[in-house]
Amino acid sequence: MTGLARPAPAGAFAPHPSAGRSRAAVAGTLWSLLQALLPSLGATIVFFVGAAFLAPADFGHLAIATAVVSVAIALSPMAFGEALVQKAKLDPSHADAVFWLNAVFAAGYAGTLLVAAPSAARWFDVPDLAWILPLLTLRVPFELLAAVPSAMIVRRMAFRLLALRSAVGAAVGMAVSLALLLGGQGLLALVIGQVAASATGFLVAVWTAGWWPGRAGRARHLRELAHYGIFSSGQRVLSMVRLDHLVLGALGGATLLGLLVFAQRIFVSLSSLGSGALGQVTHVVLSSMQDEPEKARRAFLLISFAAAAIGFPVFAGAAMVVDDIVRLYFAENWSGAAAAAQILCLAGLLSTPGIVQAALIRSRGHADWLFYYQLAQESASVLAIALTFRFGIEAVVTAIVLKTLLIWPVSVAICLRLLACPLAEYARSFAAPAVATLGMVAALALLQPIAGGGGLVLHVTTGAAAYAPVAAVLARHRLAEARSLLRRQPKDSP
Repeated sequence: MTGLARPAPAGAFAPHPSAGRSRAAVAGTLWSLLQALLPSLGATIVFFVGAAFLAPADFGHLAIATAVVSVAIALSPMAFGEALVQKAKLDPSHADAVFWLNAVFAAGYAGTLLVAAPSAARWFDVPDLAWILPLLTLRVPFELLAAVPSAMIVRRMAFRLLALRSAVGAAVGMAVSLALLLGGQGLLALVIGQVAASATGFLVAVWTAGWWPGRAGRARHLRELAHYGIFSSGQRVLSMVRLDHLVLGALGGATLLGLLVFAQRIFVSLSSLGSGALGQVTHVVLSSMQDEPEKARRAFLLISFAAAAIGFPVFAGAAMVVDDIVRLYFAENWSGAAAAAQILCLAGLLSTPGIVQAALIRSRGHADWLFYYQLAQESASVLAIALTFRFGIEAVVTAIVLKTLLIWPVSVAICLRLLACPLAEYARSFAAPAVATLGMVAALALLQPIAGGGGLVLHVTTGAAAYAPVAAVLARHRLAEARSLLRRQPKDSP
């Protein structure tokens, strides 16, 4: 049966849904947050249990193999799935073509990694890679083949199904790893657990999407997606292949790199707890409004406000307590990462609206613009590291944040141009969260001499009590607009 003839699940290849977008955006944000947190929680549990059975070198060997496999995944056409989400009018042949393209790459990469495993073991001087890499390579086909069914789910804004995929995959991977660890299988347990998680995620994605490929995909269908898909793939490469880590590790050594990774881990965790979940939802919502510029502008401003309302207090509050957290709960050799994490929190104030800006640019089909922007950011990071690594981790992170400040206005200008939105109107989206955050910072600064270093719960409680009422009063018009939009939505539905 060809892709054109087979029946499709409702909404899979229809135009982007216009009804219920506001409610879907709110629900989707919550489900996307859950989708991001569940795999992280499962990996953390497996890590701490595994640490009781394995030596640090075992984790190092697994990290090398995972990095090699991640490069293969990054250099694949997985990101063509985002092109399926962005395209306003989609037929089954587009999805078929992307699926079979990923299948060809999956087979080629899997075969290459299997053959190259012994050579990689010799190159890295890690004999275990000869058996770890072939097993871990099984992740590649599952990850690549899941791209299209996952895109079908995102296109329908069925974010709870994506969260289900993450939850089931993480749970199965964790259960397999823990069972094999307790059975004395050592490092094999962690390898098999990763493969089990990827395989389960693929099966759940196919099942929940209600989609299976046909044979109708042709080269012309890929050409219609190529411009967006190629540049979106480039963005994936930039995010997964960490040039900043490679350069700092080569120039500054493992210790300096470890401090940066630690600080960045705190930053990433805060992003996922803050406004990170808005990115995927915003991409879909704004993609559905490509022919409605006024609605798109209003949605962009409202989502930007929501991102700032969540992200500003999270990053500002973390900057004030992260030093105490590192000093109280981590070994002395990690103390140098505290100041670096505080500096990165300043960059978090930019990354919060930046997530929404990137989603807007992708939704308008300008993956090339976003690729070049990210390439400029990564290149500037490498230059900043090369110039400052001799002066320690604080100098490195400060240089990275400063270059972000210098380049970030380019992203703002692009977004305002796409929406024909005045700068003053855009800036008003951040006014209430910024003022409320300053009030929260003042309250925490007054509290610190009283609470001392151990009052983390008191700091969080005081920060929330100082921020929430001020933000609610200053942003009452934005909140009223959001409530009105949500109440009115069912009337717009067919």
